[in-house]
Amino acid sequence: MKTTLKLPGLDTCLIADVLFIEGKSNYSIIYLKGKSPITMAKTLKKFESQLRLHQFLRIHKSYLINQANLSENGINDENMIQLNDGTHLPVSRRKREIIKKSL
Repeated sequence: MKTTLKLPGLDTCLIADVLFIEGKSNYSIIYLKGKSPITMAKTLKKFESQLRLHQFLRIHKSYLINQANLSENGINDENMIQLNDGTHLPVSRRKREIIKKSL
């Protein structure tokens, strides 16, 4: 199983360093620990299939998160989930129950 991703501007990027990936049309923004976000011309669906063997979870049509970076709080009443770094991301209504079971 691969442990690195090829990203522009970086020689190697560990998959464990990815906090979450935000999809915007045909582009994706990869948010990494301690580094600035990287934009790629690749859909979120392609990232989802590439990372299916890892701890990634699709929480919304625009967000794919690394489960290792989830805080203990779970999903709040406003359908938001919090990461360890304090970032809050929306959870879709349709995926709310699936996500609760996987946490």
